[in-house]
Amino acid sequence: MNTYELTIVIPEGDGAAKIVKTVSEFAKKSKGEINKQESWGAKHLAYPIKKLAVAQYEHFVLTLPAESQVKLDKTLRMDESILRYMFVRV
Repeated sequence: MNTYELTIVIPEGDGAAKIVKTVSEFAKKSKGEINKQESWGAKHLAYPIKKLAVAQYEHFVLTLPAESQVKLDKTLRMDESILRYMFVRV
């Protein structure tokens, strides 16, 4: 089991609840856990992404098996509502 930090940038609105639900369900299904989940709120972006100047940040600290991180990475890449995300192994 490895510990990861995951930060997700999404457009403002109701998308945050969907992303939190997706990540938490994936962690349960893969026998991992969410150690910490924070909503950093809306912040101004350094440069426009898809013509948006403000986006919402969600931050997670996860414990997952190594092979599950690859699957979650693929799942997040397929989600069109996510502007950017970053996985870091801690």
